[in-house]
This record gives sequence, structure tokens and C-alpha cells, in this order.
Amino acid sequence: MLAMQASFQAHSADLASALTPDMSAAEQHLILGTFAYINQSGSNSTALIEQSGGSFANIDQSGSNNWASVKQSGDQNFANLRQNGNDNLAVANQKGFSNSINLIQNNNDNQFNGQQFGNYNIFNVIQNGSSFVNMSAEGNGNVFMANMPTGTNYSIQIQGDNVKASSVGK
Repeated sequence: MLAMQASFQAHSADLASALTPDMSAAEQHLILGTFAYINQSGSNSTALIEQSGGSFANIDQSGSNNWASVKQSGDQNFANLRQNGNDNLAVANQKGFSNSINLIQNNNDNQFNGQQFGNYNIFNVIQNGSSFVNMSAEGNGNVFMANMPTGTNYSIQIQGDNVKASSVGK
């Protein structure tokens, strides 16, 4: 039996009824600007998206027993979580303006927890199997990029503005 769960909430709009003739084009864009996409193949996977404001979230999972969650508040935030394999876990939380989390998990047993609070923060992470990444940023303009080899554990906490960090493994 195939068991999948997928859900999303876009709090910024009951799209059709939220638009009124007296709204500016910018106000209408904010209402219409919230997008949530979930694509799953495999079995026993769960995907959850909850967001408010004009943001974009994508969860793409292939394999079994994967779990992914995106929670965003604010405008122009972007989250893209891709899991290819089994028993992967991904959690992304963003609050602020124009933050971005782009995650690719390949193979099995990866775990990712990413939180960003502020504006213009970027996390780009690739995990290649049996790796754990815990990331947190509070501030503005922070950038973290990582290509994690199999079996790597990494934790980073950024507090402040304009911090640039990277980790590239083989």
C-alpha cells in the first residue's frame, strides 16, 4: 500500500475573495505571490508547507520514509527542498524578507535543520548520504554554502550581519 502525505497552508490569501478593486497592484501581487509546490514519489513520505506573505516553497521527494517541512513568514522568501533516497529529514524555517534555503539531499539517512531570521540570508546545502547539518542565522546578508560528503556532521550558528561561510568536502 502506498502511503503519502502532503499538505500546505498559504495564510496570505483566500485568493479569489481576498482581492478587492481598491487594492494597489503591489498589494494584489503580495496576495497572489505565495506559491507552494509538493511533488512526491515513493512510499511513506510526508511533506508540509506553511507560509504567510509572498513567498515560494517547493518540496520534491523521491524514495521512501522521507520527511520535509517548510515554514516561512515574511515576503519574498524562497525554500527548495529536494530529497532523493530513503530516510531523509529536512526542516526549513524562515522569517523575514528575501531569505533563501536551497537543499539537495542525495542517498540515504541525511538530516537537515535550517533556520533563518532576518533579511537576505542564503543557505545552499548538498548532502550526499548519512550526513547531519544544523544551521541557524540571525541577522542580515549572511551566506552559507556546503557540499557535505557522506557521513559528515556539521553545525553552524551565525549571529550578525554579512557573514560568509562555506564547507566543501570530498
